[in-house]
Amino acid sequence: MSYSGFFDVEGERFTAVLRTKRHTEGRASIFGVDDLTVRLKGTCSGKFASFVGAAEQVPGVRLEGTLILSEEHPSAPEPLAPPLIFNPDRLPKLPKRFR
Repeated sequence: MSYSGFFDVEGERFTAVLRTKRHTEGRASIFGVDDLTVRLKGTCSGKFASFVGAAEQVPGVRLEGTLILSEEHPSAPEPLAPPLIFNPDRLPKLPKRFR
């Protein structure tokens, strides 16, 4: 399938139009039709967006969903200084009477 479309955002609300088209044989789409125009309306807040929509070619079938923004975790910062190397010879020595 190939997908194309556009969206518009006003504050926390958005609308979108998504067009699908089959380019090679394969599994059936969830709508049972390959070439579709799906119109969506929804709201977004922070990292979440919820929407409802329908495909013009399949009246009466409602599409609902929630989108969650995924992000890569930042890598650990580089150390500012080289790590300390443990040297037991540098430890304080006990007095001879405790040995």
